[in-house]
Amino acid sequence: MIRYLQTVALNTLPAKWLRIPSIKSGDTAAQSLPKKLIIDVSSIAHLDAKTGIQRVVRNLYQQLLLAPPVGFQIVPVMATRRKFYQAVPVNFLQEPSPAVTDATPIQIHVGDIFLGLDLSAHIIPHHLPALCDWKKQGLRMTFVIYDLLPVLQPQWFNDRVSKNFKKWLNALAILADNTVAISRSVQSDFDVWMHDVCRLGETDLPCAAMQLGAELNTDDGTTTDALGFLPAKLASQKFILMVGTLEPRKGHADVIDAFETLWGKCEQIDLVIVGKQGWKVEQLIERLHSHSEAGKRLHWLNNANDDVLRSLYQGCKGVIVASKGEGFGLPLIEAAYFNKPVLARDIPVFREISGSNVSFFNGMESNDLVELLSGWLRNLDAESSAVNNTSWISWRESCWQLNQLLRQFYDYEKDPVDMVFDDNQTETALSKGQV
Repeated sequence: MIRYLQTVALNTLPAKWLRIPSIKSGDTAAQSLPKKLIIDVSSIAHLDAKTGIQRVVRNLYQQLLLAPPVGFQIVPVMATRRKFYQAVPVNFLQEPSPAVTDATPIQIHVGDIFLGLDLSAHIIPHHLPALCDWKKQGLRMTFVIYDLLPVLQPQWFNDRVSKNFKKWLNALAILADNTVAISRSVQSDFDVWMHDVCRLGETDLPCAAMQLGAELNTDDGTTTDALGFLPAKLASQKFILMVGTLEPRKGHADVIDAFETLWGKCEQIDLVIVGKQGWKVEQLIERLHSHSEAGKRLHWLNNANDDVLRSLYQGCKGVIVASKGEGFGLPLIEAAYFNKPVLARDIPVFREISGSNVSFFNGMESNDLVELLSGWLRNLDAESSAVNNTSWISWRESCWQLNQLLRQFYDYEKDPVDMVFDDNQTETALSKGQV
């Protein structure tokens, strides 16, 4: 009953009344104990659905294992709504999904850091009292912010997702010492929400920005002949690629509408859509299955691994990114990595991360896309379309940025690897204002 009342209070009272200050590592002799970087991998450890966020979690976690912050031991953890955080094997990505058991709770010492790498908006609010206890034991907490779309654009999501997300943001306002956004656009949205909704002061909860990596995973044990999954003509026929979970904001229906208009004008171009089925897309899924061009000029792959996706990026003539809202936009920089031209909806975050390989279309309807798409397709084989100066970085560099931010936040010892980057990287995200 006491825990229940604590949870109710923590989820209802103003966050600014409830924030728990961190205990500095110098405040106790416990600083001599080995320090842990406790990484939340709750969702991906349960099921790697290979969504955009899980791609980020997987790649950054793997890089953190290779280059952890100096003096820290990596401890991956997972929780469910009912069961609190437990440690899982460090190699959980190569093992069957670990179960949360009633094992001995993790021991928290002053100086340990909790990194909310996975998006656990449906989990964190259920464990606020216990997480507050961790904070009082000296744990410092940093969360990665992917976007605020469930609260800024709730019409694109299920009601439960938006409600959970709002509770999660309130929990962060209580627990987090600082946060890391995946773009400056998300950083701005988060700062505004914390100030306007959670009523925190400008310096109460710092938020910095980092950049995500571009290369695809190369170690998934699958064949490289990925185009064998598609009609043989795609090896020679030009096709356009669209990557992203099928959900309302991604703009799939607009793109299909535009391609139908072009097909009606005898345009010889295929559209390949890669992405799992999301929510609120029942009509779209029925349309993909029953479309007269399904398997002919319209192709949907709902379970493509990185090897398949790599071959599709290599084989396509260009990439369309029609999303109406994103926190970053991995397909833009993945296309840049493969030196492919992009046609993208004109939204602020795409402007932030794009280069000269990206053309933009305005508006929110398919009619706004048709004319520009037609001209863009005519120019795909022109020399100018191959020019690409989008600033992409590797996942190793992205992890280095994250490590730099953690070191700045918590002022621990600098790693020699950081010095190598400082000395030899003339085009780091730090120098370009990304961090």
